[in-house]
Amino acid sequence: MAASWWLVGLFALSAAACFVAALHGSRLRNDDARRGLRWLLVLVGVWGLLQAGVLLAGREPTAVALYVLALIVGFATPFAWLYFASAYAGRDYHRRSAYRRAGLAVYVAVVAAKLTNPIHGRYFDASFRTDPVRRLLIDEGALYWGSLALAYALSLVGFYLLYRLFRESEHSSWTLAGLFAATGLPVVPNAVAQAAPSLLPSLSYEPLGVAVFAVGTVYLVEDTFLAVERTATRSFVERTAGGVLVLDADGRLRDHNERAAELFPAIADGATRVEEVSPPVADAYREEAPVLVDVVDAGGDERTYCVTSESLSVGGAEFGWALLVQDVTAIERQRDRLERHEEQLGDMAGAIAHELRNSVAVADGYLADAAERLADDDAEGAAESVAVARRRVGRIGGVVEDLHTLVRHARDFDEPSLVDFEAAVADAESAADADVAVTVEGSGRVLATPTRLKQVFKNALAFAAFNGATAVTVSLTDDGFAIADDGRFAATDGDEAALLFEYESAEPSADAGMSLPNVRALARVEGWTVEPDPGYEDGVRYVVRGATVERDPAE
Repeated sequence: MAASWWLVGLFALSAAACFVAALHGSRLRNDDARRGLRWLLVLVGVWGLLQAGVLLAGREPTAVALYVLALIVGFATPFAWLYFASAYAGRDYHRRSAYRRAGLAVYVAVVAAKLTNPIHGRYFDASFRTDPVRRLLIDEGALYWGSLALAYALSLVGFYLLYRLFRESEHSSWTLAGLFAATGLPVVPNAVAQAAPSLLPSLSYEPLGVAVFAVGTVYLVEDTFLAVERTATRSFVERTAGGVLVLDADGRLRDHNERAAELFPAIADGATRVEEVSPPVADAYREEAPVLVDVVDAGGDERTYCVTSESLSVGGAEFGWALLVQDVTAIERQRDRLERHEEQLGDMAGAIAHELRNSVAVADGYLADAAERLADDDAEGAAESVAVARRRVGRIGGVVEDLHTLVRHARDFDEPSLVDFEAAVADAESAADADVAVTVEGSGRVLATPTRLKQVFKNALAFAAFNGATAVTVSLTDDGFAIADDGRFAATDGDEAALLFEYESAEPSADAGMSLPNVRALARVEGWTVEPDPGYEDGVRYVVRGATVERDPAE
């Protein structure tokens, strides 16, 4: 007799529903969840077609072959289901290589048991009947029931992940939960087929339940489907180290995590708009790419935050923004420090090239002059030239010592601290070999590496001594300090003044040494700038800017 056409039609219809839903796709934002859902629908669709093929088969070998293929495809669906459930719930189990390898090993072992059934006969025993209808009768073995229990256990893990998701969701998800539950309804016809084979053939009816789920989620409650997924996404970012801010379309604060409250104290004070939480973040959060913003924390310190924003929408309508804010201050400071050290290496190369080349060239010139004087029997003049050459060669030792000092202080990675301004100048004065009177104007503290700041002042006093100064004035400013001397050389021209700080310059003379270039190099390591004051006519004056200064209250 003919096959049960109504069952064939149901399986074919379920397969068609799954294929259409897979082609339609989904607007899920999670690529893994979208991929897992499509594979689940495709596998179940193929499974349904194979079940229909078993009912239509006219010969036992064909029916058995289709039945085995259906078992193989059907056992793959729990793994696709687990992949989808893990991704949709915001978990990462589906990406863990250990779980993937274990799943593949289990699947291969079960498929091998199915394919070798003709040898061991412990999976199932089949017979083909034509009365009252054409059907394949299956007598399931122990391996069949074991693999079935495993498949249902795997499926229950996926249901548990979704249960946790629905319980934590802020959206009404009972309709969606009902659709997921529909995937388990085929357990009823499966039980009937086992209890009364004359009523229903021994087939797997799961494709029918998955078809109901596919049609419902893709066509009927997709907005709820998407909204609940975003709750899973929020659950994921809640576990990140960054601060999370959820804003509505008008920039009002709707939700945040604990880390966000730590980063933005205004939240605890009752701020309700992003402009109140942080004006720099308010200016940057609508940018597509991550943005670095500078903010001032509760302690008054400057911090650098990386703001990554993503638009939120349901049903094609935008309803807000999700912001991930990470404190990258330490990383940015380290990057700035590395850049400054790269600049420092360039300065050192220039210093070595200029100072050593200059000293060697001068010594070579005087030695040549001494040779000429000896040839002219001018022993006294030759002795003078040799003496100058010796002094220049001796100067090379001082140059090397200066370079060693520069390298030592440039590589000082100690954390900066607030250094007493007057004490730092006094320490430098006592350590410097400079016969100048030092006057300090202003009192307070400068954020700097103590040893490096002291070396800056030592180099400044060394240049003042070379410049023939009798007095040096060191003045504290709002963003640094200024140093002025009353020496013989006055850099009143802007270009000429700038040359004072170049290693390869000969201003004010080749004997000026590395003092002022070292001042600039060490200041740059601290992140400061040094600018000469060409308007100062009583000597040399320059201003260091970019420092953090705390003035005493009297100031």
